[in-house]
Amino acid sequence: MLVRIAIAIAILMPTYIAQAEDDNYRLLFQRTDRVIVHFREHPTPARALSFIKQGVMHGGFGVAAGKRREVLEIGAPLAVNDVRTLAEALEDDPQVKFAEPDLVMQTMQVPNDPLYKHQWHFYEPKAGLNLPAAWEITTGNINNVIAVIDTGITRHDQITDRLVAGYDFVSDPWMANDGDGWDKNPQDTGDSLKTGACGTSYGNPIPASPQKSSWHGTHVAGTIAARTNDGKGVAGVTWLSQVQPLRALGRCGGYTSDIASAIRWAGGLAVYGLPINPTPANVINLSLGGSALWCPQTYQDAINEVVAAGVTVVVAAGNERRNVAMSTPANCNNVIVVGAINRIGNRSNYSNYGPRIDIMAPGGEIQTPGNGILSLYNSGQVSPERSSYTELQGTSMATPHIAGLIDLSYAVNPDLSPGERRRLLKETAKPFLPDSNCNTTQCGAGVADGAAFLRAVQQTQ
Repeated sequence: MLVRIAIAIAILMPTYIAQAEDDNYRLLFQRTDRVIVHFREHPTPARALSFIKQGVMHGGFGVAAGKRREVLEIGAPLAVNDVRTLAEALEDDPQVKFAEPDLVMQTMQVPNDPLYKHQWHFYEPKAGLNLPAAWEITTGNINNVIAVIDTGITRHDQITDRLVAGYDFVSDPWMANDGDGWDKNPQDTGDSLKTGACGTSYGNPIPASPQKSSWHGTHVAGTIAARTNDGKGVAGVTWLSQVQPLRALGRCGGYTSDIASAIRWAGGLAVYGLPINPTPANVINLSLGGSALWCPQTYQDAINEVVAAGVTVVVAAGNERRNVAMSTPANCNNVIVVGAINRIGNRSNYSNYGPRIDIMAPGGEIQTPGNGILSLYNSGQVSPERSSYTELQGTSMATPHIAGLIDLSYAVNPDLSPGERRRLLKETAKPFLPDSNCNTTQCGAGVADGAAFLRAVQQTQ
């Protein structure tokens, strides 16, 4: 038997080496040094059994005493796929019912970030994304890019080294709060506002009271890709993929024309006056929106073009407690529309609803401390100051959960179309709880299940 094992190693090791760098072949990294051999009910003496016995170091074979199972120690740990091939060879003996690798079980992959325990939205069964089981399948791909079209980014030690070069698409210098229009710097300079800074509506000032800077883009990017399993702070949905910050929102918001240009550039398409994006995104996160009874053609054209290029666009449903058909770009076609649920699995009290919702994800409710979405933040009231963490709520917070999950699906199978990813995401959703205020006509297919979704994506390979 020792001779046969040596031959098997010589043949199979090149396959192992060739695939070892592929993150999706997780079984090739799992190793074992044992094979479980199950014998038929009435074994008879056989030369093959005697031959196998030479490799057993685990108490005798025990067949004569009626022992139905034995463990064969190989002598050195091998990749599980190699051991599986070896086990199949043992099944050629008529005395062997079946043989299989003696797998080494481990706890589900959970990051060691100290604030992870407060990120209920990643793991709790009612409303969490089932990420520990999803991370057993993949933790991302360093070559993948998620574009976050938002307020830009602030420096934070849990995201800075996960960034690729982005762009500032805020064309109005006052909105941009940085003294100019489009430029190469996507840093968030702050979007704090005085009362009435954005004008009035029916005689009422907008905003009605002073507002501090939101640091919205930093929070969204942190949910997607905060540096994970580093013993610090919080975790992100994807541990390896990179974020491209594209600043399109500033003081009082951002224009459709700027956002559409950011969408096109993120997807690697031509934008007048700019070089082609050297690191185009696989996924675009749009945690933004406005009121409209139609999808502006400017949005729809940009979305259609990037989706045709293989990019998945994920959009927030909106926080107005109304039918999502009244919010754009959530009312556009070819996007994944995300509504928000709270910690107990109900629709969050602010979330839009309606038949155009595709999926629900954790958005939280911060009325009760600990029930919001914990992610990266900044301590500055007006301008950026120190890195920090905070809980926020909103469909803006639900959307990056799905964008991160879609990114993980690209690590499993990069060749699926955005439409296929959307279909599988919906088909694998967890059903709403019996006492939930959600149903499939108001809240989409269900609550996203990260592990079930990635397993379905695996089966398409």
